[in-house]
Amino acid sequence: MVPSFRVLPIVLFVVLLSLSACESALLQESLTAATPSPAPEIEATAGEPADVLAAFIGAWAREDYEAMYRLIAARSRELYPLQRFINQYTAAHSVIRFAGVSHRLKTVTNQGRTAVINYDIVIDSPTFGEITDEDREMRLIQEGGWKIAWSSMDIFDGLSSRARLTERADFPPRANIYDRNGKLLAEEGGEVYSLYVVKQDMPNIEDCLRTLAEATLRQISSLRGDFANYLAETRFHVAEMDPVRFTRYREALAADCAITRTEGPFSKILTYRSRSYYGHGIATHIVGYIGAVPADELERWEARGRSAGDLVGRAGIEEAYEDTLAGRPQRYLRIVDGGSLVIRELAGAVGSAPSAVTLTIDRDLQEITAQALADAVSYAVPNWGGITAGGALVALDLRTGEILALASYPSFDPHIFNPETSYNIGNAVLRLDRDVRNPFVNKALAEQYTPGSVYKIVTALAAAAERIWAPEAIFECGYIWRGGEYGDSERRRTDWRLLEDREPTGPVNMPQALAASCNPFFYEMGALMYREDPLMQVRYAELLGFGAPSGLVGLGIEAAGTVSPPREPAAAINNAIGQGEVTVTVLQMAQLAALIANGGQLYQPYIVSHVGIEGEADYTVVNERTLKAQLPLDEEALRVVREGMCMVTTVEDLGTAEFVFRGAPYQLCGKTGTAETAGNPHAWFVAFYPRENPKIAFAGVMAQSREGSEVVAPLIRRILDVYYGHPVEPFPEWWEEPYVPVKSQQQALAEFLAEEN
Repeated sequence: MVPSFRVLPIVLFVVLLSLSACESALLQESLTAATPSPAPEIEATAGEPADVLAAFIGAWAREDYEAMYRLIAARSRELYPLQRFINQYTAAHSVIRFAGVSHRLKTVTNQGRTAVINYDIVIDSPTFGEITDEDREMRLIQEGGWKIAWSSMDIFDGLSSRARLTERADFPPRANIYDRNGKLLAEEGGEVYSLYVVKQDMPNIEDCLRTLAEATLRQISSLRGDFANYLAETRFHVAEMDPVRFTRYREALAADCAITRTEGPFSKILTYRSRSYYGHGIATHIVGYIGAVPADELERWEARGRSAGDLVGRAGIEEAYEDTLAGRPQRYLRIVDGGSLVIRELAGAVGSAPSAVTLTIDRDLQEITAQALADAVSYAVPNWGGITAGGALVALDLRTGEILALASYPSFDPHIFNPETSYNIGNAVLRLDRDVRNPFVNKALAEQYTPGSVYKIVTALAAAAERIWAPEAIFECGYIWRGGEYGDSERRRTDWRLLEDREPTGPVNMPQALAASCNPFFYEMGALMYREDPLMQVRYAELLGFGAPSGLVGLGIEAAGTVSPPREPAAAINNAIGQGEVTVTVLQMAQLAALIANGGQLYQPYIVSHVGIEGEADYTVVNERTLKAQLPLDEEALRVVREGMCMVTTVEDLGTAEFVFRGAPYQLCGKTGTAETAGNPHAWFVAFYPRENPKIAFAGVMAQSREGSEVVAPLIRRILDVYYGHPVEPFPEWWEEPYVPVKSQQQALAEFLAEEN
């Protein structure tokens, strides 16, 4: 309970008495300027004065203003028409964030046709707690029943017509957000560089666009659209950067874009201090951003003690840990006169210090991952980069469940929503809203995709564990598979190698079938499992975490994916190769790679490590390694899958990603996937690294692009090359060539049959 501030200086006490006398006099004198407005009809009030007070306080608690108004005297109604009466209460409620009121009767003194009630009230407020106003007096008169001679001081003692209720809040500086190594991701009071350009000053506009695309993680075509809105001689804003990133690109920005500092307000480099985010959007979908309380969310935020205009966390960790990062401001509820003289201190809300939040993210790996995504799309704009719907990459510590990197593309600069920004907030938000790739959506968690061949890991694990197929038994992998004997409604199904006019795989055992991603083998596994038990695939998928959110806390909505039970053999056969009625998230696929590598240990993924500073009073561990389950996975089946995944990246002419990692000074094990859609395919790659004693699980998707080995596998190689300091393998040159659509299974089959005939 927050105590009321009852001790007044003598001068304020005198002021309070004089105001009270003036207010009472108003009830005795005619106010010719007041014009009564339509109001509920006066009703006689039964009961004693105490009953009237109880009814009035009860209606106040319900915020039933008309019921309250029916209980006040006629003269008060003349002085306070209904709408003015309501406005008095709603204005006060908005300041205190009214949540209810109760009273305690002390004395009732009858004086003929008048009565004076002495009582206490307690007003509930989510901001100030219980606001106690003691020794109040209410005057009632007889008007066919007891009526209240009401004035605004019946809201709070001292709240006269010449005074107002105010709140003051002293906010502490917002706390920082750090990565696992203590590196800043969000800094309060950090320096922000606002960058401007003039097209006619640039040596070459295309060179500037390329530099800005790399520095801001934006696609060149988007920047080119912005440039088209300005004349050659116009100075316009292009970006904001933290000091580290600006320093990294300072020379290139000066050389290619003529972005240099000069004296005066028209410099192309201006700085200000505010909430600063590292990396210009490398971790926006994790860290989030701050912005003013939205008008349509004001009521929700007021319930948490915030006011219109306050800056609050609007997404990601900034929102999920708002109370931790912002602390609670010291707040003061006061009655002040027209000149801002404090008449009375009503209540105070003690603040609390903010606490920093430390994440499991490795800032260097996060930046490399986000940069690789953005660079790849920009580089491949002539090809798949110009048509992709975006994508995501996740890196997971497979020994703990800690998320080391989580990047969603496209991203955006979190400074956009800060009122202090140099961005035109309306234009910037409109551009993002119109982007069909949905940059506000965290594609690693909130989107679910058809997995294609990466799902064959699940099928292989189930088939091996249930002894559907002996691991070393040979299967002849050709172009065509016929499943009529299993009840397949399709007459023929094809292997992906037919789509690319490559030689059939030929005889393979189970690990080799996984390495070669042999469709016919997995068609047959799906059919055999369905014949054995129609729900076998579903049980394994659910055991491995599919069809349900992972339970990751702090990053908003997480999709569950789907693993629908097959209703016929054809559905089970489709599901076996990751088509049909199966959808997954990128995080779920990273967890699958982790499970295969660590022997079935299912760890709870988490992204927040602790709050506060170690060694200080506010230090609290939020998450730590939690083994949710040791899955009952067959050791031989795990060996088969691991062997097949390691062949994917190492065995020439068999492994679907061997050509990507050829010559790399390290080995990882993975699986490619190309998921057919109504448009262009989703490209997938999942992996664990390194091959021996693995530590990190990766998963990535690039929606509406090309094959997994062509798009996402090179991205994972880029990340590993840069992060571990190896020579960086260039992106494929053909990414700059015109896009050639990937054939569908039906197209390939039709062409094959036409040639046979």
